[in-house]
Amino acid sequence: MTIRTAIKGDLAAVYGLECAAFGSHGYPDFFLRQAWDLWPGSLLVAESESELLGYVLAGRGESATEGWILSLAVTPAAQGRGLGRQLLQAAVAVLEEQGCARIKLTVLPDNPALQLYQRLGFAEAGRENDYFGPGEPRLLMVRG
Repeated sequence: MTIRTAIKGDLAAVYGLECAAFGSHGYPDFFLRQAWDLWPGSLLVAESESELLGYVLAGRGESATEGWILSLAVTPAAQGRGLGRQLLQAAVAVLEEQGCARIKLTVLPDNPALQLYQRLGFAEAGRENDYFGPGEPRLLMVRG
């Protein structure tokens, strides 16, 4: 398994996984393309034998020292093998190399990934009960 910076040819597979993982809350394909342009090197993919197993999208935030983990997904077949942790660690490293001292993300309060984020140094910094609209709560997690 290899984690590498995404290339333009990866975007369709990333979009497919985004839709499968997040449904109506997934990013549209045009946003993923623009994010790839806007934050060079911040869309990472994990693959094995040319098959996309997961991805993570990161980007700079409101200031030059703040970053965001915007999306992280792993195919169902590859879950439970530590791939999400590896992708998250790689994205954190990219953001830190770009000068980000604080890194944020949001997560559903009952998402099992919450434990992963906490183990990697993210702490709860707030909660919005309508982050994506009524009945869509998210925890704001911050590292650094």
